[in-house]
Amino acid sequence: MIGIFIILLLAMLLIIKFCKKTLKIFLSIIIVVVTLYCIILSIDINRVNSFEEPIFAIKVDETDLTYKTIVYQGLGYTINESKDTTRTDNQIIKIEMYMFNKCIAGAVQ
Repeated sequence: MIGIFIILLLAMLLIIKFCKKTLKIFLSIIIVVVTLYCIILSIDINRVNSFEEPIFAIKVDETDLTYKTIVYQGLGYTINESKDTTRTDNQIIKIEMYMFNKCIAGAVQ
């Protein structure tokens, strides 16, 4: 993630130096939006890796069996969380984050 931020910062510096005013504004807006998306994604990845519920994703589906499965939908990614309902503390036992149908983060207890 740090590499992406460095690339975006270098792109912003090159845009400021070499582009005309209208193109400069347009490209700067795109870079700011991509930077915000990367920040949102990195926060949710860190929360998934530490067995916490995501901040920037909305709860979509919930099934209640022996293991309660909750599905969160974010901006371009999905988070599947499984909790053990037989315990009294309702502890998270598995959480996975998918982007483009590939697992990009996850934790199993």
